[in-house]
Amino acid sequence: MDSKERVLATLNRRPTDRTPLDCWLYHRHFLDALEMEYGARENFMDAFGIDLFTGFAAFPSIGQTHKLKIEDLAALKLSDPRDPKWLTYSGWAEDFAGVNVMEALERQGDKRAIVAHLWGIVEATGMLVGIENAWLGLAMSPDALMAWFDRYADWLCGLVDSLALVGVDIITLSDDWGSNGQMLFSPAMWRKMIRPYAERVVKHARSRNLFVNLHSDGYIMPIMEDIIEMGYTSVHPIQESAGMDPKTVKREFGDRIVIYGSLDVVEGIRVIDGEALERYIAERFEIYAAGGGFIFNSAHFIQPDIPPQRLLHAYETALRLATQYGGE
Repeated sequence: MDSKERVLATLNRRPTDRTPLDCWLYHRHFLDALEMEYGARENFMDAFGIDLFTGFAAFPSIGQTHKLKIEDLAALKLSDPRDPKWLTYSGWAEDFAGVNVMEALERQGDKRAIVAHLWGIVEATGMLVGIENAWLGLAMSPDALMAWFDRYADWLCGLVDSLALVGVDIITLSDDWGSNGQMLFSPAMWRKMIRPYAERVVKHARSRNLFVNLHSDGYIMPIMEDIIEMGYTSVHPIQESAGMDPKTVKREFGDRIVIYGSLDVVEGIRVIDGEALERYIAERFEIYAAGGGFIFNSAHFIQPDIPPQRLLHAYETALRLATQYGGE
């Protein structure tokens, strides 16, 4: 199997030759350190069998010079979501080492499954008005925010159409809904104010034959059933440091949604080394990879305070374990 076949088989719950691997290597300062000790990102991905690569769509706030107020959202106009600029933007922050969607396809589309990273309902709103104002607005200005969410969901569906046409395999909707041990808002509020709009985008993407991954940091156990009902095909990262329990997640949901993650960057690779790191990774493969439905990945971008040699050790271990779960 090549990488794309392996990933798509996993998402379709079909047997594979090994567990797919990913690594979010999109922090400039870590990549600089990795290159000094080992070599370029491309060399790492080839050597350790990385099967996916992510291209990032532009922030919906590009060109914005100041934070808006909630009441300004009603008049905000986003340009045509089918404009190529959303897939070719390159004005990233200095410490960001990601590439846009078209670059990802051109550089890696013949070697790996391509993921397009989009900015979800709450996360995009936070970029426009400030995240604290977005959270406050859920309670103080619910009608205004839901009217904006309605418009933004339609806009995202247009962007999904563009992504389907250029040939990406998966979209990630990035929308942090969890905190440590609890959600950022009540499940009832989420179900009324956020789920309907996120679900519209997910269902549209599925109708365009795209797999849909949810990236949400934090504790989201109270809405895992909802996430599956909405049509997401995978969820990232299952953040243990926020209280997500791997055994519970696998037991209750692992036959209905693909787990995409498991290498915690807070309480995992940042603080564990040597044989303890090998045991940590082996335990997560044992939990998640049995029976399939698992893509190993870091929980977030690999950070500059993680030693490159530790990442190499982690992925030597992961690649060895991945082959042991082939055919599941």
